[in-house]
Amino acid sequence: MQPRPLNRRYIIMITASRGGPVRRFVVTRASLWSVVSLACVAVVVLLGVAVHALAIRRTAAETVHLTAENQLLAQVHDTLIADLPALRRTAQRAELSFAQLWSKSGVGIEPRMLAVGPFEAEGLVGSDGLARPVAAPVGGAVLDADPLALPLELERIAGDGTQALREVAELLEYFHAAERRLSHTPSIRPTRSIWTTSAFGRRRDPITHEWLMHKGLDLGGQIGMEIHAPADGVVIYTGRRGGYGLTVVLHHGWGLQTHFAHLNAIRVDVGDRVRRGQLIADMGNTGKSTGPHLHYEVRRWGRPLDPSRFILD
Repeated sequence: MQPRPLNRRYIIMITASRGGPVRRFVVTRASLWSVVSLACVAVVVLLGVAVHALAIRRTAAETVHLTAENQLLAQVHDTLIADLPALRRTAQRAELSFAQLWSKSGVGIEPRMLAVGPFEAEGLVGSDGLARPVAAPVGGAVLDADPLALPLELERIAGDGTQALREVAELLEYFHAAERRLSHTPSIRPTRSIWTTSAFGRRRDPITHEWLMHKGLDLGGQIGMEIHAPADGVVIYTGRRGGYGLTVVLHHGWGLQTHFAHLNAIRVDVGDRVRRGQLIADMGNTGKSTGPHLHYEVRRWGRPLDPSRFILD
C-alpha cells in the first residue's frame, strides 16, 4: 500500500440553487487542519473569557454587597458613638442612685460583695488580702447579636436601664421619706439625767395629793442642766404656761409634738428649726414644781404617749 501524501488537496465547489457559475476552492490538508486548530483555540479562549467574566461578575456583586454592608456598619458605628454618652450618663445616674440607696439601706457591707455567686479557685484573694469575686466574661446577647442589630439591642438595654433607674429612684424616695420620718421621731433622752422621779400614768399629785393622769415623764436633775431636742423639728411655742412654768414645744411632723416644762431658761425662738441633740433649754423649777426637774411629754395628734417608749439611748 502506498502512503498518503501530506499535501493532499481538497476541492470545494459552491453552486447557486438557480444555476450560475460554479465556484471552486482548493484547500490543502494542512490548511484545513490549521483552520480546525484555530477554531478549537477560539472556542477554548471564548470559554475562558466567559468563565472569567462570570467570576468577575460574582466578585463585583460581592464587592457591592460588602460596600453596602460597610456603609451600614459605618452608620451603626456612628449611631453607637452618638448613643454612648447617653448610655454612660444613664449608667452613672444608676450607679449614683444605687450608692445613695445603699447608704440609706444600712446593710453595712460593700455592694460589690452582695449576692455574689460561687468563687472560682483562682483569684479568690487579692493583693490586699480581701476576697474578690472572679469577673464573668464579657459576652451575652450584645456581643452575640448581629452587628446591624446592635442599635436595637442597645436601645432595649437603655430602656431596661431607664426602667431600673426609675424603680431605684422610687425606692430611694421611699428611703428618703423613711429617713426623714425617723429623724423627726423622738428617740433620745432630752437630758443626760437618768433619774426618773415620776413615770407616765396615773399618780397622786405631789401638791394636791389627788389621783390624776401624769401626761409625761419627770427627769430629776439640777438647775441649769442642758435640755436637748430628741428629734428634728420646729419650735412652735416658748414661754410660760400655767403650772408648766417656762415651756418649749417642738413640732416634729406626722402629728408628733414634744413638750418641755419647768425650765429655767429657753435657748430657742418660735419658728427655729432644730436638729436632734441641739440645745433648746436649761432645766429649772418654774411653775407647779417641787424641785428641779424636766417634765417631758410626747403627744401624737394631741394624745399623750409614754415618753419612755421614745427613749432609745
